[in-house]
Amino acid sequence: MAKKKKKVELSSEGKTELAKAIAEKSQNFAKTYARIEILVSRFFRWLSGWLDRLLFNQKHGKAVALILAILLYVTFNAADANIFETTKSAQELGNYKISQVISTQNYEVSGLPQSVKVTAIGDLSDIQGIKQRSGIRVVADMTNLTEGVHEVKFTTEGAPSQVDLVVEPSSAMVTIKKKSIRKFSVGFDYLNRNSMDPIYDLSAPEMEQGEVLVRASTDTLDKIAYVKALIKVNSGITSDFETKATVYAYDGNGKRMNVDIIPNKIPVKVKVTKPSKEVAVVLNPTGTIPNGKAIESYSIDYPKVTIFGNASLLEGIKELPITIPASTLTSDREITMPIILPNGVTKVSPKNIVNISIKLADMKTKDIDDVDIKISNATAGYTFYFENKDSTTVTLKGAESVIEAIKKEDLSVTADVSKINKEGVYEVPLLVSGKNRLASYELQNAVIKVRAVKAK
Repeated sequence: MAKKKKKVELSSEGKTELAKAIAEKSQNFAKTYARIEILVSRFFRWLSGWLDRLLFNQKHGKAVALILAILLYVTFNAADANIFETTKSAQELGNYKISQVISTQNYEVSGLPQSVKVTAIGDLSDIQGIKQRSGIRVVADMTNLTEGVHEVKFTTEGAPSQVDLVVEPSSAMVTIKKKSIRKFSVGFDYLNRNSMDPIYDLSAPEMEQGEVLVRASTDTLDKIAYVKALIKVNSGITSDFETKATVYAYDGNGKRMNVDIIPNKIPVKVKVTKPSKEVAVVLNPTGTIPNGKAIESYSIDYPKVTIFGNASLLEGIKELPITIPASTLTSDREITMPIILPNGVTKVSPKNIVNISIKLADMKTKDIDDVDIKISNATAGYTFYFENKDSTTVTLKGAESVIEAIKKEDLSVTADVSKINKEGVYEVPLLVSGKNRLASYELQNAVIKVRAVKAK
């Protein structure tokens, strides 16, 4: 364990001596401080007297004033020479279209940018005032220019005098060409057609005039591929209507061209029709039914439906086939299938989904002999002959009740000679088909020899 330090006790005589020593040191410190105070006071009195003699002496007064003026000037300029002036700001006003000043009826201008960026410089309050105004314009003045290539500098209008407007870019190289006039035939197109009920169709419009005049430079006129009148169709239209169609010119890429069209609007009359046709819905199995089975019969809850669309398109539609993979038919069954509409058919009624009930039976075969072979897709200028017989045997496969009902006249066997363009003898594949989709058709001989003779 550490030993405790013993406290030293001073005697009364020691304490008296210590007090005397402290008192002597205090007196010495007080005397030293008094001497320093006297010296500082003397220095400032001397400095004050020296400055008085310097500043208020007529001999040195002008020199002192000059020195003070120089010091003040340098101080203020170093801090901010414009400390009392208003601080200017710069703000972008956005993009502005360029106003052309030129006779647009006589000249075509190319090379001007679509828009330019405008920046305002001035007092912040003045700039805010400009933003609330709509009178700012960027102008390309070309009134004194003729045909050719020119550099045009942009100017601004509508800004107060205390605000400077900076335009970027400030100029552009433009090409000025003299305009000429050419006549064009007018086509048409409908806008917003899908807003109509799909059961309605629009006929070709009756236009007041079929031609317009287009005014532009010769180079631009040569680029025009077609001119169209765009006819706007109002929503919910169900009957004939009249309107004015706006006319536009387009280049070969379908891009709208900036040209003068006279007139630019044409009165049109449009007939609204409701073409429709009733067609049969038929089953079209593809592939082979497993387990030696075939479709004996089927029934559809809507065997006939009404379709709507363009009248000329409807003429070529005889039936609506519903295709199903035959490999999925392993027993009698009922299925629900959608009706796939051909392109251009806009609507089907009463439903686009039908329920089909299918009945299967054992598959049988049957041969039909002496089915005539016909030439198809003959090349112009050639006559074709069969080297051997011009008939063949077709094997039918299907349910017994189906194939027994098929006659020779229900079959079609063709030899496609579209690839033959020289005289000679060729082997041509045969194609077979039948009216009844529930049966399959095969040929005992799938090729035939054909002689091509050039017509004289």
